[in-house]
Amino acid sequence: MGIVNADKLRILITGSNGLLGQHIVRYCLNNGLEFLATSSKDNKISYCPSSAFQVLDISSKTKVEQIIESYQPTHIVNAAAMTNVDLCETEKDACYRINKDGVENIIDTIKNSSIHLIHISTDFIFDGKKRLYQEGDRANPLGEYGKSKWEAETLLLQSQIKRLTILRTSILYGVGEHLEKKNIFNWAMDQLRGGNTINIVNDQYRTPTFVEDLVQACFKSIKKKKYGTYHVAGPELYSMYELICIVAKYVGVAPERVKPISTEDLNQKAPRPQSSGLLIEKAKELLNYQPTRFVETLSKIDPTK
Repeated sequence: MGIVNADKLRILITGSNGLLGQHIVRYCLNNGLEFLATSSKDNKISYCPSSAFQVLDISSKTKVEQIIESYQPTHIVNAAAMTNVDLCETEKDACYRINKDGVENIIDTIKNSSIHLIHISTDFIFDGKKRLYQEGDRANPLGEYGKSKWEAETLLLQSQIKRLTILRTSILYGVGEHLEKKNIFNWAMDQLRGGNTINIVNDQYRTPTFVEDLVQACFKSIKKKKYGTYHVAGPELYSMYELICIVAKYVGVAPERVKPISTEDLNQKAPRPQSSGLLIEKAKELLNYQPTRFVETLSKIDPTK
């Protein structure tokens, strides 16, 4: 996919050490786009030049102002977030400081500018009482992670930002460097290849999103100058158990090695929506979003390939 007027783009990336941030950096490098990668910790990406990286904790309003004013971006991709759902329950202050206050700092800095902000949100703003959600469905988050992300969305929608795109996604997965945790699909590959039997929840339903698909949506919203809220996820709704059975088939082990377990028995710290599938028709129509089927992504995230 080509970019219009690539020489005029100056893209500020927050959360560049995370999975999405790393792939945004790679896309910019592959397409000759000017960018500044930022993260709250030192650069962990081997292919990101030190000259294109600065440390930025978005919960510091002063630092946000300094970097935005000095770099003068045309676009900001806000991929910075605390996304560990269970940790958000136990470390609530940190969760809101990053997921809500950090967004408020960006809003305050750019609200009277022409900067296009692409903000990444989540399916966990919904309560799971429907199987599939459209963009206009009522938010009712169950846990602190979803609540913090919904409060950030609310601030954004009430702000005076002229060019705002919110991309809601679901179980983002892919391969990156020095990530804080593996995605569940890589973990399952390793466990099953190691001869282990694993327990997987069978009553939670998601539309998992391949990271390269979310990158595609980010840059299509930039190219097409599309603002508003879009659901960007995989094209299929599966239970987590069904997904890991597909992984088992891919690695060539018996599906009996994947044992179904209920949410109640799993006893996770944070409440989760039973079903938070995202309907992606709007993104398909207006962004020309083209998602990848889950089974087709497995070879791309396989650590043995």
